[in-house]
Amino acid sequence: MASGGKNVIRLFTPDETRSWVFPVLFEDDHCIAVDKMSHMAVTHSQRFPDRPSLANLIRHAIAANARWVAKRGIRHLGFAYRLDFETSGITLFCKSDEVRQKIGDLLGANEERREFHCLIHGTPKEESFEIVAKIGWVPGRPEIMRAGKQGKHAKTRFELLERFGGFTLLKCLPDTDRKHQIRTHLQHAKLPLVGDAQYGGNLLLLSKIKRNYRPRRDGTEQPLLDRAALHFSRLSFAHPMTGEEVDIESPLARDMQVALKYLRKYCPTRDQLGAE
Repeated sequence: MASGGKNVIRLFTPDETRSWVFPVLFEDDHCIAVDKMSHMAVTHSQRFPDRPSLANLIRHAIAANARWVAKRGIRHLGFAYRLDFETSGITLFCKSDEVRQKIGDLLGANEERREFHCLIHGTPKEESFEIVAKIGWVPGRPEIMRAGKQGKHAKTRFELLERFGGFTLLKCLPDTDRKHQIRTHLQHAKLPLVGDAQYGGNLLLLSKIKRNYRPRRDGTEQPLLDRAALHFSRLSFAHPMTGEEVDIESPLARDMQVALKYLRKYCPTRDQLGAE
């Protein structure tokens, strides 16, 4: 049922001045999962009306009966869950409201396995650890959440994948599904995501990790990673319509791969230096 790596869909703005290509990670008669790049919203936001959104682009493609839509006979695609604007990785859409409801029930009952990869500031002492802290809204700031003693129960497990000097690559396994759960839990643990300005993270700059860095003549610098370093890498669940096990994977986004390349080169740990 999984689609090949060359299977893609192309989405256009209504005026066709911009377009995006999305690799198809999985597809059957009921669902389609695409690989979302960062800086792409899943749904339209009234707070940020100029941001492109997958839902609007897909709606336009269906109305225009785009080639990939006509080929599949698609009349409807509804998103199964929201993914943050800056988060890259798996985004699942359903071809009917019935399937969307059933997938939503699975996610709501935590009857699925989700894996994220993230890059954080700091180095946890343990190879694996859990954060259990309620997540609630910050009064007057609907876009910000807070982890602590108030809100809804939330639990996230973390596994350490790779250490660098001052940074760590983690696998994140949320047991619950709360807004900004991974981001707020890491902030709560004083281990914020790299690039996550809302929750205490700083941009990853080459000038901060490379000795004898030479700035550009105009003094400007482009960050190695210009967004919150979070990627939705794997989604597994029992298909509510077929009963088959579905396992969808997304390779780590290119910008995060580049960031890791520079960290390995300029921020190795002492153990890594000793192994060379």
